[in-house]
Amino acid sequence: MNKQKITLLDLGGVVFQSTGVSNKKIDWKIITHLNHKYGYELCIGEDKFPDFMTEYNALTKQSLTGKEFLKEVFDTLEMNTELVEIVGAQSDIIIVSDNYRENIEYISQRYNFDSWAIKQIYSFDYKMVKADSMFFQKLLNNLPEYTIEDMIFIDDSPHKIESAAKHGIKGIQYHDNEQVKNALKQ
Repeated sequence: MNKQKITLLDLGGVVFQSTGVSNKKIDWKIITHLNHKYGYELCIGEDKFPDFMTEYNALTKQSLTGKEFLKEVFDTLEMNTELVEIVGAQSDIIIVSDNYRENIEYISQRYNFDSWAIKQIYSFDYKMVKADSMFFQKLLNNLPEYTIEDMIFIDDSPHKIESAAKHGIKGIQYHDNEQVKNALKQ
């Protein structure tokens, strides 16, 4: 169903909320460190996930497979279904995320993205991250059926909101669901 409005919706920090809770298999301090080390390459599609996993396993003294690791990670996160419902009631949703391919392959099935998003656009598809404003130029070129006036971008990063704004896309920096709900009314 095309609602004529489109919301570009980020995943990490918006749709998926971290509980920040580590357990026997997941150590968020190490994950954060490795995301800083490998994150950019992973997001633009370089095959660094095996390196990430090797180093994670060495640092945590484990032997998790990639799939086991992702399951454990997403068992410590919560999906913000309320936000998806709020946004989906007013517009079509396109997922726009800097997540890496292995992560997306796992979570898109687990959380059935196709049931609530009409399209999914990832940094690894464009070989650039959302902080690069050319990401949004490419996105606009690939969505000619929508006008900029019909788009809004929701992300938790002010830098990525600024990147989208350089191409005329209005943004809402995510803090909480109520704040987004109020901003969408305006």
